Amino acid sequence: EANMNARLTRVITAVFVAAVMAVGAPSPAQASGERALWVWDGPTEGVIEFALANGFSDLYLHTPPGFSQDPEYLPFVNTARSAGLQVLAMGGDPSWAWGRSGWGNWVDEIVTFGAFDGIVFDVEPHTLPDWNTKRRNRLIRSFLSALDDASTRAGSLPTFTTVPFWWDDPAFKTKKRLLIEHVLNRTDGIIIMAYRDHALGVDGIIEHSATEANMAAAAGKQYTVGVETGFVGIDKVSFAEEGRAAMEAELSLVESTFAGTAGYRGIAIHHYGSYATMAP
Repeated sequence: EANMNARLTRVITAVFVAAVMAVGAPSPAQASGERALWVWDGPTEGVIEFALANGFSDLYLHTPPGFSQDPEYLPFVNTARSAGLQVLAMGGDPSWAWGRSGWGNWVDEIVTFGAFDGIVFDVEPHTLPDWNTKRRNRLIRSFLSALDDASTRAGSLPTFTTVPFWWDDPAFKTKKRLLIEHVLNRTDGIIIMAYRDHALGVDGIIEHSATEANMAAAAGKQYTVGVETGFVGIDKVSFAEEGRAAMEAELSLVESTFAGTAGYRGIAIHHYGSYATMAP
């Protein structure tokens, strides 16, 4: 099995290169990166086979609080890992940003379970009504405190936090630092929700990921670029309308840009349910 800590060390020690560069084919020495898949329905029949057949290396498996009481989780995780996949426990609730107990208890359950390769924190406090009120700064501080606690509880288990691409906006600064900087200080890596259906140009995946990529590399942390495949009501946000072949063409441009830069982990696709039924 691949050792995630070894990968962390390998990538962190790589030479730091600016994230935005002339797009070209990666050299043979540059890895194309890992390919992760969000799996929201928990242990699902066919997921492991699908992931292996479609070139995935990682599963972000939804593990809600109490998951360890479900007898399907352990055999699923063990089977996936035996097949060569890394399995990261994934979950979160926006309300966790206001307090430590729910988040911390969940992390404790994952650590005690003992079978995962890492944890994906998908808490997203910006989806709370408080984000658009005068309470936002307090919410951000509370979120960061809870994130700090959760990462500490995770111990040696690598932690990755999902972040909207716009968390580098100065409007969300606190204690003289950008929100994305604070998150990077409290986790092993970030998964950038760069949800757009084109790689290049204005409002593209690369542009939206560049600042976070540079900051992650400078902080000695990892970053993954996330894309959407489900119908969300806004065409530019998802590849649902374009189909799989068009998406892969765009993702090859993303990989050509970021492969070889310090901290680049790969691409994560959201999510199994929509990707598996995507048009060719």
